[in-house]
Amino acid sequence: MVRDIATFAGRTIPLLGIIIIAADVSEITYRTIRDYNMIAKGNDKLW
Repeated sequence: MVRDIATFAGRTIPLLGIIIIAADVSEITYRTIRDYNMIAKGNDKLW
């Protein structure tokens, strides 16, 4: 059901779809950097 709603919203309101994609990309980026920094040591950390 959720996939159908997202598809409908993305096709009906393109700006809403762009906002959802931007939120997904930013969340994936944040979590990737967070997990990498937990593994990395010393100066290898990104932030």
